[in-house]
Amino acid sequence: MRRANPEITRQARRTSLRIVLLATTAVCVTGWIFAPLMASAQAQADVTSRFDIAAQPLGSALTQFADRAGMRLIFASQLTAGRISAGVSGSLTHEAALERLLEGTGLGFRFSGVNTVTIIDPAAEASAGVAADGSTMLDAIDVTAGADRTAKSGRGFQGTPDWVYETPEAVSVVSTDSLDANPARHGNDLLDDVSGTYTADNPQDPGINVNVRGLQDQARVNTMIDGVRQNFQLSGHGSTGYTYLDPAMIRAVEVEKTVAAGAGGAATLGGQVDFRTVTADDLLDPGDSIGGEVEGTTGTNAYEFSGSILAAARASDTLSFVGGVSHKKLGDYDIGHNGEIAGYFGPVTEPADYTGSDIWSGLFKAEIVPDDEQSLVLSWLGFQGDYATGTGQYIDTNTTTNHTLRTGYEYDPLSPFVDLKANLWYNDTHVSQYRPARTNYGAFDVDYRMRSVGVTLENTSDFQLADRMLSVNYGLEAFRDDTTSASAGSDPTDDPDGAWFAGAMPEGTRSVASLFSSADYAVTDWLSVGAGLRYDAYDLSATALMWDGTTSSYYEENVASSGGRLLPSASVTISPTGWLDVFASYSEGYRPPAIMENAASGTHIGSAGQFYAPNPDLEAEHSTTWEVGANLRLDDLLAPGDSLRMKLAGFDRRVENYISLAVVTPNPLVYTNINAANDSRFKGVELEANYESDRFFVGGSYSYLDADLDTSYTYHYVVIPGVIEGDAESEGGLFIYVPPKHKATAQAGMRFLDERLTLGGRVTYSGPSVYRGSAGHQSDIDGFTVYDIFGSYDFNETATLNFAVSNITDVAYADTLGNPNFGAPGRTATMSLKVRF
Repeated sequence: MRRANPEITRQARRTSLRIVLLATTAVCVTGWIFAPLMASAQAQADVTSRFDIAAQPLGSALTQFADRAGMRLIFASQLTAGRISAGVSGSLTHEAALERLLEGTGLGFRFSGVNTVTIIDPAAEASAGVAADGSTMLDAIDVTAGADRTAKSGRGFQGTPDWVYETPEAVSVVSTDSLDANPARHGNDLLDDVSGTYTADNPQDPGINVNVRGLQDQARVNTMIDGVRQNFQLSGHGSTGYTYLDPAMIRAVEVEKTVAAGAGGAATLGGQVDFRTVTADDLLDPGDSIGGEVEGTTGTNAYEFSGSILAAARASDTLSFVGGVSHKKLGDYDIGHNGEIAGYFGPVTEPADYTGSDIWSGLFKAEIVPDDEQSLVLSWLGFQGDYATGTGQYIDTNTTTNHTLRTGYEYDPLSPFVDLKANLWYNDTHVSQYRPARTNYGAFDVDYRMRSVGVTLENTSDFQLADRMLSVNYGLEAFRDDTTSASAGSDPTDDPDGAWFAGAMPEGTRSVASLFSSADYAVTDWLSVGAGLRYDAYDLSATALMWDGTTSSYYEENVASSGGRLLPSASVTISPTGWLDVFASYSEGYRPPAIMENAASGTHIGSAGQFYAPNPDLEAEHSTTWEVGANLRLDDLLAPGDSLRMKLAGFDRRVENYISLAVVTPNPLVYTNINAANDSRFKGVELEANYESDRFFVGGSYSYLDADLDTSYTYHYVVIPGVIEGDAESEGGLFIYVPPKHKATAQAGMRFLDERLTLGGRVTYSGPSVYRGSAGHQSDIDGFTVYDIFGSYDFNETATLNFAVSNITDVAYADTLGNPNFGAPGRTATMSLKVRF
């Protein structure tokens, strides 16, 4: 086992500390600058806005009022139950508008802060009395201006909540409740229907690799679990970045397709994907002290078993616990029989060898809410997966563990100037691999490990500027990745220097820190503008194992890299009516090189004369993205209570300095990571739509992507020094994935028996995609069309039976961005039972 240079490690720690101290100081200065502005906030009661709120249930009317007025409303859920608001229309002061909204309901209100209103029942207060601070409400609902991004699910296609269609940016949400009727065989299945989003499918590996608008791997897309970065990267013969989790522990997946102006946007190019785990509120009904759910699934085509038990307990009004365990056992599935898949080595046959896995996962949370202003969450999510990888006679066995720990604190007092969120997190991904003996060398035990630690701190302050709302979000995020690797062979003479496994995960440290600030201002009732500025900085140090041809031996070389960049962003939103938003934005992203990109080294496993070299001069990737789009929200369109929701977005993204693996000398054969000579460009259009009524539902998504990914570069060759040498242009781009130009999903269904029975169908189309694999040649993966049917039956309020048949026509195909040597599962029937208690 090789150890990182101690001096480099100490330098990295000192640099990380300086970065964090600088970031903390800057945020404190930012708060000091904003402090004087707090004193100038104006009373909301006299501010005038234009309102157009139709007659509707009072709860939803109050939500619309809070959004339009830019205010925070607090009210007890029982106060609005069964009450109808007559609505309000016209230009009115906020106080007058709220009076009209509550007219005839018997309710009143009081200003409990500069920007906060509490809805009250005067009759109940007169009989019961009110505390001195006015806080007599139980089960209070807190409605804050803007889209309520705490809602995890809705009805219909993908279970997307309404806030998605109120947010002026390209964001998608998948609720796992919507997938109950069609259980996910692989974690990648969670994202199949999301527009602009793809997964690099490896059916042998249970990890999830997400591609957003043509970008993936090396943390180009920030993939997270509850806001905790999953930065694990391991090079091999395919995609490098994997996130390990069991869908049973997930309640929603949130996808942002541009670089976030706030937390989560550091060191990324293509947006972020956040997997949200189960909380106490997901399992407990109001007033319950204990509750949970048990679910079991089985099926055909080697879908052997998937089961989970989740439970929550509310120990007191301030303390809740959540715990759970899940187990999934899958075998080697059969591919479809209708058609043929052309793999690297000829037609793909069945079964799909070594596509089974045995996965266990665990979850624990403590949720502490000491008062209405504060909350604290302590959480752990664990994963262990046993699976095999490889083809032919050489099959490696793997055990992968992933541990995600998070402490999250929120403080939101009755002040428009403080909405504080802080997160401290740690993630540990460990792959233990056994490689059986080959014909030319013995067996090896290999360990790869990445440990990451990070912190985010952000605050949102709301101000009145010219009688309009100005919302400012500012903060910092910082994290550090540490990588280690070790190998032990049965024959010590096979790889005495550890060079065979040095390049897959070089030992090193990368620290990233980011300061950010953004402001959104409501210029008028129908026009909002925003602007932001982020500064990202990084520092990387690693140890590379280099070959010295003159001595025919390896030596260690220290590799260091650092840099930083200012990243502006801007946006504008026009809302001419209450049901339409038109938005446009500009953003920039910055991705520093990963440890394995800067410090690739050693040689290919078992081979001589093929080497990997570090490149400390790699430039960070930089992206610019223009986006335009629209949200559409229509209610009571064809029948009372129905709804139509639609989000349309178009984008144009350029990436400079795209990094890929390439040959730099042919003899001896040396690979290194290079920056592309030209910009890469990604253009596309995305659509998601959902129509929902009591009796039937229709939904779907469509993605168009034109990806022009440049991997050209220039290298210097030397045959005879001073005689035959020069520069040559070539193409790199090993392990490059190009999504299809067209991808679409359509889903429809009906409900029967008082909505207890649901029956539906889905059709999925994907055009050809490109896999540029380990041999360096391009392979086209054919497009496909797949049909599924699904349904569910509610026996009662606590027990539900779900059933589905996927790929009902048994088509033989390889998944989008998948390895062409493996086909996707053929026809598979599943049945699951979920019981709530």
